[in-house]
Amino acid sequence: MSIIIEHRITTSASPETVWQVVTDFDRYSQWNPFVVGCECDLQVGNPIIMQVVLGEGKSPREQTEYVSAVGPGMHFAYTSPKNPGVLLRSYRSHDVEVENGSTVYRSRFELHGWLVPLLKLVMQKPLQWGFDQMSQGIVDRAELLQREQTQSPAE
Repeated sequence: MSIIIEHRITTSASPETVWQVVTDFDRYSQWNPFVVGCECDLQVGNPIIMQVVLGEGKSPREQTEYVSAVGPGMHFAYTSPKNPGVLLRSYRSHDVEVENGSTVYRSRFELHGWLVPLLKLVMQKPLQWGFDQMSQGIVDRAELLQREQTQSPAE
């Protein structure tokens, strides 16, 4: 059994702007209600330390995962634990692509292991809420930044 949450959102923002939002960890708190704090240097094997809110109105809790892949400008992924086992392991990826001239942001979260049936009962809704909020937030933030970058200065 597993939990898989996926998003695929087409946006008017450029791939560079979407990537900027996804990797600007210091500004997550400005737009992201799910991951309200994040530290990461995007180096494979290094930690990504997040302050995660598991449901509206909940207090953040620290979550450390490990960068497993980086394709600058288009992909990064992380896993937990660093050496996955059978009890519980997660995988999370962010992808930025161009399809038919449009930018597409794709998000995938997977939770696998023996503990998943129990976690599915308790965590499915908060996780779905969080990844919904974050994915839409990335696109909304990228489109806002894109508009700000393309507007002519006020006279």
